Parts: sequence; C-alpha cells; structure tokens
Amino acid sequence: MRALFLILISIAQLLAHEPFNSNILVEYKIDPNIINNVVSTTRQGVAYRMHIKHHILSEGDNENFDYYLLVDPYPSYGTELKVQFHKNDIVFIDQSDVKKTLDELMGMELYLQHGPLYDIDSLKVETTTPTKTIITFKLNKEAMPRELKHFRDINGYIYIIDGKLEKIILKNNKRFELRNIEVNSYEKSTYFKPVSTGGYLMSSERLKIQGLYAGLPYSETLDGTVTEYWNAKREEITFSVGTQKNIINIDDAQYETVSVDLDRLFPLLGQEARKAGYDLPKPFGITFINMFQDTLMHMTSFKIDGVPIDFNKILDGDSTYRSITYAPLVRADIWVLPFVSFSLILGGTDTNTDVSLVSESGLENPLYPITGDEYIIAPGSTLNLDAFTTNAILYGVGATVAGGFNNYFTTIDFQYIVAYTPSAEVSVDMMIITPLIGYSFNEYNTRLFIGAQYQRLAQQLTFNVDIPNSDEKLSGEIGLRSDEWAGVIGTDYTFTRNWSANLLYSEGVDRRNMILGIAYRF
Repeated sequence: MRALFLILISIAQLLAHEPFNSNILVEYKIDPNIINNVVSTTRQGVAYRMHIKHHILSEGDNENFDYYLLVDPYPSYGTELKVQFHKNDIVFIDQSDVKKTLDELMGMELYLQHGPLYDIDSLKVETTTPTKTIITFKLNKEAMPRELKHFRDINGYIYIIDGKLEKIILKNNKRFELRNIEVNSYEKSTYFKPVSTGGYLMSSERLKIQGLYAGLPYSETLDGTVTEYWNAKREEITFSVGTQKNIINIDDAQYETVSVDLDRLFPLLGQEARKAGYDLPKPFGITFINMFQDTLMHMTSFKIDGVPIDFNKILDGDSTYRSITYAPLVRADIWVLPFVSFSLILGGTDTNTDVSLVSESGLENPLYPITGDEYIIAPGSTLNLDAFTTNAILYGVGATVAGGFNNYFTTIDFQYIVAYTPSAEVSVDMMIITPLIGYSFNEYNTRLFIGAQYQRLAQQLTFNVDIPNSDEKLSGEIGLRSDEWAGVIGTDYTFTRNWSANLLYSEGVDRRNMILGIAYRF
C-alpha cells in the first residue's frame, strides 16, 4: 500500500509542474503566463496523455512502476484526471484509494485556475549571452494550496536557448517535509517543444527527489513523456503540423482506467462554478460542536396566575437570571448551491442557573411577625436563590450564505433552534444570526474572521409552584431582557480537504460564548 500511496502523491507532483501552450513573449519569446502552467495543468487549454516511469529506492528496496496519466480540461463539470494501470498490475491496486486521491487532485487543480501563481515582481534575468538566457522567479506563497505548500520555498529558472524556450526548472532553497520524507534536494525539469502554429507544448519532464525516509536514505525519480495531445474537438495536436483531424482513442486493451465521476447533483450549478475556477467544498458535511455560553438576563416583569404585578414595587433593583450552558451538538449540512447550504442541528444542553433578586427599598415579609423576619430581602441587598440544573434536548435548522473574492470571504449564518426540557415539558425557541467577514491565509491553511452575532432568546420564564397544604399550584411568568448583539472573533484551520477545525469566541454586554467545532466533509 505504501507503494501505491507514493504513486498517487507523485502524480500530484507531476500535476503541479506541467507547463503547456503559451504565447510568445515580446522580448524573450515566452509568455510569463506559462509559469502559471508550471503549477497548474488546467491553464493549458489542451488535454494530454503522459507515459510515466516511476522509480523509488528506499530502505534498500527498488520499486519500479509504469502507468499513464490522462488530463482532460474539457468536461462540463471540471478538469478530469485518470490513471491507466496495466491489467497485470491492477489487481494489486486499491481503486477506492486511487479515486479518493484523484478527487483531491482535481479539487487542487481547480483551485489553481485563476490569478497569478508566481510573484510577478520576482521575474528577473539572471544571466544572458547571445545564445542563452536564464530568467529566475519565485512562486506566489499565498496562492499555493495545502497540497503544494512546499512550493512556497522553491525557486524557478526559465531557460531560453537560441531564442526558444527549452525548459523550466524548479528547485528547493531549503529542506522541507513531503509525505513523511525529509527532502534535501527537489528538482523538477520540464522540457518544451515549439508548435508549428505558434507557442509551446510540454514534451517531457523529470522529477528527482532525494532525502531521508524513516532516517534512511531515500531517492525517487519520475520520468514523464507526453504521448498525445488533443483539443476540445478530440483532434490530435502534434509538434510538427499542429492540429490534425484524428480522433484520439485513449483506451488501450492492455490497460485499465481508474477515474472519478465528478458529474454530481450537488451543489446545483457546481459544475459551472468549478469550471470558472472556484474550489468548492465537499457537498456534505458533519460537524461535531462543543458550545459554552454564559448568559445574563434581566427581569422586567411579573405575572401571578396571569395577573400583572407592579414589578417596581416588589423588586426595584436589577434582578437577574444567569445561565451557564454546555451543549454538545452535531450539525449536518449540504451545499445546495455553491453559495448556499442548509443544515440540521441536534444535541443536548446542561444548564446551571442562578437567580439573584435585588431590592433597593426592601421586600417585606407578609408573614412577619410569625416568622420573625421583617424582610424577605433587606433594603439595598440581594437574595440569591439556590442554583438549579436543567437538561434539554436541542434541535433546529440552519442556512448559510457565503461568498468571497481572492482571499477575502464573507458568510451569514442563520439558525432557528428549539430547546425542549422533558421534565418540565417546556420549549424555548432561539433565533441566531451570525454575519462574518474574514481573510484566508493559504500559506498556513488558516482563515481568520471577525463579525457579530445576534441571539434572540426567550423573553419570559414560566414557573409552577406547589402551594403548601393544598392541591393547587401557583403559576407565574417572569419577563426577561438581555442585549441581543455580541462581537465575534474566530479562526478556522484546514487539515485536509476532508477535515477542519474552527474556534469562535463571542462577547457582548450580557453574553459570552465559545464554540469549538471539528468538521468532516465528503
């Protein structure tokens, strides 16, 4: 299985380096946009098939692999990648692992379709002679996705020989870790040939990696040769005569093709968004949430058996109802559109509640002098009732609207939640709205955001009290008020395209809230 894993990861390296068709640069006869193609194959505008010979020397073992890689940018649902294994080898391949990796690679390719992938200001002529010119450049760190984070420390060299582009070389300038390999030397050479109709096509490439694996010497070499090019009409493109009216047959009786079906229903309009270069999240997600909230609510009114009582005559201070809640939740969501998702929420709550009654003028005891206490609450003092704990079932629905430009993004999250307490047969509904804006630091797989949160909680609390020596109950209602808005700050860290974690902290006049979530998308 480790051999298969190395094959798949190495394919990612090939995809990350392949330059394709370009225009002629006025001064050096090369279009700088070809550097984008060095990073992303989706910029070429042409499909191809590459024969790959893959050699690995690790822990004294020699491993050799032979397969084909097919890249097709023309399907309506986005770039399609396929791997062809010889039928004698396919029995040793876990095709589910291959498909999962191809799916991740196709997502990476779509992510890289737009914007400069190199630092424009870093382009400079290092050396020049009448027959050879070398132009150096650096890649754009902010544009590199997590799969290519090692590219953030790689230098590029463009070789122009006798006025024609010969090759582009990428080399590391420091050590880095790649799939548990401590890489000391990383060199990728991509060679070009001019096309008769103008521009260049990649003809071959070679990737060499040397370092340590598990503390032992490790080396890896991939040699890829393009065997076929074709356009959207499936017409063959050759170096010598350009486009020919030949239909390319990518099926070979000796090989079996492994691919991923990206023609999915959700999100709706997702195909169009992917073709436009947007890297969409996986359509389905499950988030495991731990929420802690400290809420202070101010009492505003009393009703006993439905009859209003002058609150100010009884309690003329700031009497409060404070709850500290812990809620483990599960949120399942689906992106119905590329910018809209809907979710279901289910969980439970443990709430500790403290009630503080404040009276500036004092609350007299109607049973005095029988009890010997003149006041229930002495003037200017506070009566703290015994704390109590309640448990509730939490359920609800939600919707999220999201959008972004470059590394900036914004989201608005809506949630309608009901907390049901079985022991008291009481339901309390809540409306939560959270608008956020943020920035994605792609170099660190991290997003930071700020915003606000609106919570509309229950405006009253009902109670039923047994009357001593009677079968009757005294029912009442307490009006409550709290500040509904609070500020929000948070962060999101992406481990892989499937796993991520987020932390959100909110604080306002009457509320503090912290949410920790672990999400899995598929």
